[in-house]
Amino acid sequence: MASASFTRDEVILALDVLYSSENGKVSADSAEIKELSLLLKRLPIHPAENRRADFRSPTGITAQLMRFRSSCLSGINGQNVGGLFFRVAFEYENRVNELHSIAKAIRNNKEVFVCLFGSPLEENGFPEGILLGHLHNIIEQRDGAKLAIKDHCEVCNSRPALCYRNAGQLLQNHLIVAPTLMNYSKKYRADSFLTVCPTCHAALHRYRPWLIKENCEDVLR
Repeated sequence: MASASFTRDEVILALDVLYSSENGKVSADSAEIKELSLLLKRLPIHPAENRRADFRSPTGITAQLMRFRSSCLSGINGQNVGGLFFRVAFEYENRVNELHSIAKAIRNNKEVFVCLFGSPLEENGFPEGILLGHLHNIIEQRDGAKLAIKDHCEVCNSRPALCYRNAGQLLQNHLIVAPTLMNYSKKYRADSFLTVCPTCHAALHRYRPWLIKENCEDVLR
């Protein structure tokens, strides 16, 4: 059975360890790599039946990171280095602190991901990956669904009820707390949500930097 490819979430966590290491070198015996190995094994991203006996072992993770590092130093993409490593590294080349914030948020909420996880489709355009995208959806459904919904989208001012007949309630409550600041143990109140139409909701999930009430209309520009 082929080794399971690293997902975006896993790459972010792995690169965070690499970038935080001394001189950009990691060891399979280090506490950081061992902790990362345990975390990746616990996350329910890959079904158990798709995992080999050496799935995300400290040795395997270290080898992947060192192959990636060597490729970056030589300028030649080495064999057996997932292309996602290069894409994520390029994306956060000048935003390493942001990558660290994403990795920290995943670790801070890791107990949630062990117990609660849904469809990969829940990533829904989140650059932070499926885990924080899923957590965002969970909090929206848990706390936002209990709140009143305004009669218009607070971003584009559309009123779906005037356009569609017998379509039910199309407006939704959107959590404006940035993915890197979410905390599952906290209950979010009305001031942490915006009423939005489905189109604006999807766009807000993809737009970075993350928008809040004061600048949510920037997504339209």
